[in-house]
Amino acid sequence: MDRAARDERLRDAVVAAGWDAVLATVAGAHGLTVPPSGAVEDPALDPWRDPAAAARLGTVHEALLGESVDRVGRGSFYTPPDLVDRLLDHALDGLPPGGTLLDPTCGTGNVLVAALRRLGPDAVDRVHGTDLDPVAVAITRLLLRLEAPGVDPAVLERTVRVADGLGAHPAAPYDAVVGNPPFGGRLRPRGRVAPGDAVAERSPAAYTDPSAVFLARALELVRPGGVVALVQPVSVLAARDAGPVRAAVRAAGAVTDFWSSARPVFAGTPVLTCVPVVRVGAVQGPVRVAGREVALPEGEWGPLHAPALGVPVVAPRTVGVLGDLATCAADFRDQYYGLVPHVHDGGAGAPLVTAGLVDPARNRWGEEPTRFAKRDWRRPTVDLDSLAADPRLAAWARARLVPKVLVAPQGRVVEAVVDVDGRWLPSVPVVTVAADPDRLWHVLAVLLAPPVVAGAAARYAGAGLSAAAVKLSARQVAALPLPAGRAAWDAGAALARAAQEADDAARPDLLAALGEQMCTAYDDHAALDWWEMRVRRPRAVTKNSRRDNTPLTGPTCGPGV
Repeated sequence: MDRAARDERLRDAVVAAGWDAVLATVAGAHGLTVPPSGAVEDPALDPWRDPAAAARLGTVHEALLGESVDRVGRGSFYTPPDLVDRLLDHALDGLPPGGTLLDPTCGTGNVLVAALRRLGPDAVDRVHGTDLDPVAVAITRLLLRLEAPGVDPAVLERTVRVADGLGAHPAAPYDAVVGNPPFGGRLRPRGRVAPGDAVAERSPAAYTDPSAVFLARALELVRPGGVVALVQPVSVLAARDAGPVRAAVRAAGAVTDFWSSARPVFAGTPVLTCVPVVRVGAVQGPVRVAGREVALPEGEWGPLHAPALGVPVVAPRTVGVLGDLATCAADFRDQYYGLVPHVHDGGAGAPLVTAGLVDPARNRWGEEPTRFAKRDWRRPTVDLDSLAADPRLAAWARARLVPKVLVAPQGRVVEAVVDVDGRWLPSVPVVTVAADPDRLWHVLAVLLAPPVVAGAAARYAGAGLSAAAVKLSARQVAALPLPAGRAAWDAGAALARAAQEADDAARPDLLAALGEQMCTAYDDHAALDWWEMRVRRPRAVTKNSRRDNTPLTGPTCGPGV
């Protein structure tokens, strides 16, 4: 039988599921006799004790998932070996004699098999797993049986189960919970949770990523002194709706180690991932990150991811926050969709400024096209006369048509521009910062300051659509610190105004001077070179990738994110 025929038979067996079907097809593909039930020492299994051969089962099943539209929807991405090793380095460190391990979403068992190889075949009854996919569970049982040929199959039926990892675990508590739960799926709003949807029902917030829900559940399954090491998307570090999960980790123990990557590690998805290692019952201290110790913040955990992104560490001298001198607001879907019938291209009215048009000290409205409501526009303009027919929108427009600073929600640095005359209307999700007219340039100088940008990039790392983006909500803009050096701040404000009023040729040098002046105002120059490199980079490389400003569902739009 040629390789293609064997692969086809193997694929058919995987689809059919079931222990017997998988085992029979594996043996048949190699011309072997299927071992009778209970004859676990049968030499017919010898060829499949070769890890390279056994791994083909998982590879074939993953290929099947890759061909399925459901794979991305379920967040099913199997764990590469080097990441498995990293997880087990932490999960098995300090595992007590006889200690037990659980992978709540074990897939085809690559984490469990690697764990058993480290622990030895006599530990097969201590390695537990659950998965909703019966095919994956059958493959896991087979691979574990190959590692421990003397095991009674009934033991594997108890320890590796077709079950919801968020559900009951008869063998709990465990000494370690480790694995790669599904991630990347957006949950439904709380009022539309389907009965039996365990992930949504257990979510601490409406749009928490499924992987964070598994993290919260794992904390309940580990005994004091035990370890949780689950792969997470980096959004868990800064997303508002993951806040309760971060708080649950704090309440349960301590994050002792942390790993993250600035590049995707899973084929087929751009999602960046991390591994916060939690020791249940421990007292929180510094976290080991890339060979150095980092303090774990109370709220967002972005600073743990910052070293992977190359964000410099800053310690500016500050007095107060931006919210002390300005009001920061973000608009919502009602304003976005309400404006649609009142927007035309050019003519009389208020320029509609989308996020893609805002650069540092520059508004490109009318100079380049943008997208709004799934259309391309050269000069999107709001007809204020027709808008007056809608009292709610008219009141909103009056509140926004004031002198202000407009802030793009994410960009290569904090990108903001002053609307001196109060003529522009912001398009969702642009943030509006209203202040006294004589303080607007001071506000702009703060938003563009290198220590502020680096601090925000670190604190909220993982919240943006890309690793390079600095993403801020209205609440987070209001929390940005003000400088202690007031004279240098005044000089920075003058340079901010000069940069915005300059032409494209002169603006870069003025921005550089502004950056240096604001470093003096904050008494911190650590981020100046990093900031200058980002502020001078070609705009198309790092600009907000969502050029159409259609509001996103979930926590990516709104003031609390």
